Amino acid sequence: FFREFPKRIYMEKMVGSGIIIHPDGLILTNQHVVDRQGSLEVVLTDDPSFPARKLAKDYQMDLALIQIEAKNLPVVTFGDSGRLRVGEWVLAIGNSLGLEYTVSAGIVSAKGRDLYEDGIRPYLGMIQTDAPLNLGNSGGPLVDMKGKVVGLNTTVIPKGQSLGFATPINEIREILPELIEKGEIERAWLGVVAQPERATGRLLIYNTIPDSPAHRAG
Repeated sequence: FFREFPKRIYMEKMVGSGIIIHPDGLILTNQHVVDRQGSLEVVLTDDPSFPARKLAKDYQMDLALIQIEAKNLPVVTFGDSGRLRVGEWVLAIGNSLGLEYTVSAGIVSAKGRDLYEDGIRPYLGMIQTDAPLNLGNSGGPLVDMKGKVVGLNTTVIPKGQSLGFATPINEIREILPELIEKGEIERAWLGVVAQPERATGRLLIYNTIPDSPAHRAG
């Protein structure tokens, strides 16, 4: 009667959103949506579900490409995030809290916001919107009033009210061909630890990251 019961292992079901960018089942979403272990399933709006496989990911921009075996799918139309204006109406579409195909409305609150996830992952140049975003909206589209995708809903500030952020679609389109072709994005980097000197305006390099280009160059 007083024996210890074996520990139960629960499989956590994660939900997210994505956008179809090719008729043959190529889907763009956030890297953090598909980064967990386990099977991956895509459910379309007319209810059929498909197993999906991961093709590519980029941690820095929090992007991932997944593939389903389907043909002749409708695809999104990309807009121009560079032409967005603060105060312009936008819609956020996604699987909000597991409630499928939710649409929320808001405006572009600001552009060019720089955020850092726990001081590690940089979210740079983000579109800030007050369209309500919840768990499950990640990877879904932010669209303008013409129905064109201008951003990929990516993150929120939990302690704020209606502080959602989307990655501008123009930045995604720049790296998308390389992500499709190579499965990852190759970036140049130096590998130094530095801080600005306020008195002189110069940058003081006080360390190098082990095995980085700067470290190898001495």
